[in-house]
Amino acid sequence: MRERRSCLKKSRGLKNILCIILLTCLICGCSSAYEADSSFADAEEAVINESEGPLADAASIINDASENTEGEATMPEADRPKHPFGAGVFSWDHLADETDIECLVSNNITEIYQYIKPEYSDDEIMDFLGRMSDRGIDVYILDGEPSWAYKDNFRYMETIVDRIAYINNYVSRRERICGIVYDIEPYVLDKWHSTPDIIMDEYISNVSEVRDKIDRRGYNIEMCVCVPYSFDLMGYEAHLESLIRNSDQVFVLNYNKNNEVENIRTEVELARDYEKRIVTVYEIQPGLLSQTNNSVTYYKDGLGAIVKSYDNIISSYEDKKIGIAYHTLNYLKILSQ
Repeated sequence: MRERRSCLKKSRGLKNILCIILLTCLICGCSSAYEADSSFADAEEAVINESEGPLADAASIINDASENTEGEATMPEADRPKHPFGAGVFSWDHLADETDIECLVSNNITEIYQYIKPEYSDDEIMDFLGRMSDRGIDVYILDGEPSWAYKDNFRYMETIVDRIAYINNYVSRRERICGIVYDIEPYVLDKWHSTPDIIMDEYISNVSEVRDKIDRRGYNIEMCVCVPYSFDLMGYEAHLESLIRNSDQVFVLNYNKNNEVENIRTEVELARDYEKRIVTVYEIQPGLLSQTNNSVTYYKDGLGAIVKSYDNIISSYEDKKIGIAYHTLNYLKILSQ
């Protein structure tokens, strides 16, 4: 009997030891699996971060998600890019800082149109270009005054070209300024009411001369112009055609929420004829609310309403790649909160 009890004790002890060993193996196995999963996630994140920019990332992510087999995890719909043909934002007030950059990244912004104040030093501008380049955001210099439409003020348009060319000589290729966005809007001049044809002719001449200078000097700089959606409605379709022909991109200030698709039909057709990129611009500043009965700005409607509008535009022009831009960065930050 004593021998039997002794054997039972030994057997139970052995079982306990085996259980402890098995439990230890299971815990180690789970830990290894977790570490493997973490390593895989880190590697995956590194691959995404090393791509050429937010637009490239967006295309890659969409393609990868569509190729997932049944049962595999897919990217949440809310996190998918909503700007298939690129997105930009106008920045007038200050050089975008790290907080601004986080807003750009979270909204899938691929371009910034940045106003450069005269007091900014070259070092400040170069630092800014470096920060944007690190996040894959293309930089265009934004500038313009209505008076630049006058022939006598061509030098102001020319000066921007020269400064961009100068700065681009001192930064790496990936940090270079891509081009200029001229926001001139001559129709707000006092003399527009009396001599609009003369002003438009001089404005077109200035744009043509800038185009000629960029080509003649061999500058690798895009020239882009902002136009209202209404130039053709004012009877200036020939001038509009000249602007689009001489520019690399056209930014349509599509500031009438009642008819956004039709507003840009002429611009879309001309851009197609001349194989130029077109961007539809959304106003999100609140200052215009009292004047326009909310027919211009999306400040009260929010970014969700802009997404719906933009989806409607690109689905209405399926044969044309139409980008999107927000005016301005300050209010994009507010509406993103």
